[in-house]
Amino acid sequence: MKGDGARSKPKLVVTKGAVPGKPILSVYPTHENSLLVKWEPPLEAESQVLGYRLQFGRKDVDPLATLEFTTQEDKYTATHVHKGATYVFKLAVKSRAGFGEEELQEITIPEDVPKGYPQILEASNITSRSVQVKWLPPVLAERNGVIVKYTVAYRETTSSGNPQETDLPPSPENSYILNGLKPNTAYDVKIRAHTSKGPGPFSPTVQYRTVLLDQGRT
Repeated sequence: MKGDGARSKPKLVVTKGAVPGKPILSVYPTHENSLLVKWEPPLEAESQVLGYRLQFGRKDVDPLATLEFTTQEDKYTATHVHKGATYVFKLAVKSRAGFGEEELQEITIPEDVPKGYPQILEASNITSRSVQVKWLPPVLAERNGVIVKYTVAYRETTSSGNPQETDLPPSPENSYILNGLKPNTAYDVKIRAHTSKGPGPFSPTVQYRTVLLDQGRT
């Protein structure tokens, strides 16, 4: 008659449990350039919470910043936020089973006039009668919203009169040809950007000089 073999020792099995649900997330504007982020654990899984993961940043810029917090922490202040930008915040709960489903909040900061100015590039296609001017938009942090137009202002360097101004919509090229200029003459050029709230500051003046004679002409 066969007897039972050696009995194995019982093993203690610890399950990781279910992934926790979404936390409760709120985002509030505080000071002029700050957002207060606050959160609470999921009501049905508070005892399972081991920490939090927060991802946040401008919606139009990748990648998002990532921070992790302990169970004792329940808020964070995001500083240096940009006016006119939409920010996204994603919060997930950490448990033994890993990170749970993310709670998502978005907030848009009201626009303002641009804080910065466009960067004028070197002129190209300079002739005796025209100059092609190109520029870059203000840096992202100083746009304070969507740029809706640019103002190009120019005049002869020796003139004391008001400059001529032309309004232009933004474009991938951001380029404009100054026509009807005098040969061998210096011109001062400056540009400013506008949001829906109004114009920003003019850029520092850049000087261009037309040529005396066009190539191929005598």
